[in-house]
Amino acid sequence: MKRRILACVLALAMLTGLMSAALADTTYSAKTPINSTAKRKNILRAADAIDGLELEYGETFSFNDTVGPRTQSRGFVIAENGRGVDVVGGGVAQAAATLYLTLRKLGDDIDFTELYTYGSRFTDDYVSSGDLAVVTDYDADRDFAFRNYAGDLRIAMWVSSGYLNCTVTVKSKKSGGSWFDDDDDMPEYYTASIDLDDTDDRTLNNIELAAASVYDTTLAKGDKFSFNKVVGPRTEKYGYESGINGRGSKVMGGGVAQVASVIWLAVKGRDDISIIEKSTYGKKYNQDYVDSSADAIVTDYKAGTDFSFKYTGSGTLTLYTYIDDDHLVCDLAVND
Repeated sequence: MKRRILACVLALAMLTGLMSAALADTTYSAKTPINSTAKRKNILRAADAIDGLELEYGETFSFNDTVGPRTQSRGFVIAENGRGVDVVGGGVAQAAATLYLTLRKLGDDIDFTELYTYGSRFTDDYVSSGDLAVVTDYDADRDFAFRNYAGDLRIAMWVSSGYLNCTVTVKSKKSGGSWFDDDDDMPEYYTASIDLDDTDDRTLNNIELAAASVYDTTLAKGDKFSFNKVVGPRTEKYGYESGINGRGSKVMGGGVAQVASVIWLAVKGRDDISIIEKSTYGKKYNQDYVDSSADAIVTDYKAGTDFSFKYTGSGTLTLYTYIDDDHLVCDLAVND
């Protein structure tokens, strides 16, 4: 009798596990290497436009509509495209190619309604074949577009450690849920921002790179956040330039600590955050991106000066750091 009960318990546990797997969301991912600082700037702008996009079942995605015109007035710079020609916005199509590599893993659930590739003209190496190197051209109306038949999906795209990363998460059809119609599942958002008006291009580049590295970092209860570990070395190899730090000195990676500062502004005073390490410029602070020197965080990868904390709340805490309309923003998404 005991054996029969044990067998039933085991069978129920297996069934529960199978049901949980069936109800789970599915995530697909791909990444491509970034081999040019100029391209990185363009790729960052394209990735920022795509990141966080949500598509319902049956909805159509257009790369050109999402990213918009690749012009200098919108922050795009001259860089080589996939066939080695210098153009404004060169490198942007790598974002389309990385998304394409990810979507291919969804099979027939994605209907590519418009797709062009470089083919034999491809001279770069971020993908293994010219047939995977997607071409987009806003002015020539050459688009990368698809219709989504996979279910409600969310796209994440970010730059970190020399790679362009992309994930596509599909809401399980069997769960009966949707990101679009279930307010109870929506996280709570808390926001802090820093004004970037009059920030020079090199410092802004450093801020963008660091913000992209932190973006979409999720902490569960007990997890530790280390700014230096997440952002990594601030070196030319990773696209950083000489910029202005919080005491007005021009240093490699100058401006990166502004990202640490905006995170601090977002988390300070929260009862679910326990600060582990925090240093500020103090009397040496002579800039104006934060009102008080007590909020001007110092970080130094080489010297080991870090900004770190532990998340002690329930559920998860996700950090979204990004630039929006001349502001550096940190959104905290708390999902219980």
